[in-house]
Amino acid sequence: MKRYSDLLMLLSPKYWIYLLRLTKKMYIENLNSIKMLKRNEGAFIEPTASFRNPERISLDKDVLIGPYSILWPGNGTISIGKGTLLGPNVQIYASNHGTDSSTSINNQELIGLDVLIEEDCWIGAGCIILAGVKIGKGSVIAAGSVVTNNVPSYTIVGGTPAKKIRDR
Repeated sequence: MKRYSDLLMLLSPKYWIYLLRLTKKMYIENLNSIKMLKRNEGAFIEPTASFRNPERISLDKDVLIGPYSILWPGNGTISIGKGTLLGPNVQIYASNHGTDSSTSINNQELIGLDVLIEEDCWIGAGCIILAGVKIGKGSVIAAGSVVTNNVPSYTIVGGTPAKKIRDR
């Protein structure tokens, strides 16, 4: 009987109106976040990309942010240099919670560590870049990598955690 009532709910116009309003609200919130970004001309952002604290994010000229990417600076900053490409589902975090054992995890301080991605970099699909990382000019990050340490200029890295594969 429960399945029948669930099906009826899906057919209800009230359900669809609610869903449309929720979708519109989320779209407008995301659009407002995109408008608050510090970005130069030619920066292209897929509409499904998500931003928190957009005033702490700066995008240089000709940056491309792929679909479903997440840029979350927390109380740090994220800066992305000219001509850099971010593939789909890239996640960049510029802050982390503390791990002091004398304080509950919910009450840990938020530690901001800036992320800097210099110009002409390629960040592959599904990469995660953690707080405090600097990615040097012309570097390539292989798809699915987790970057926990700085990457020198013109270096190709990959893996979890990301390690040097070769020079570019």
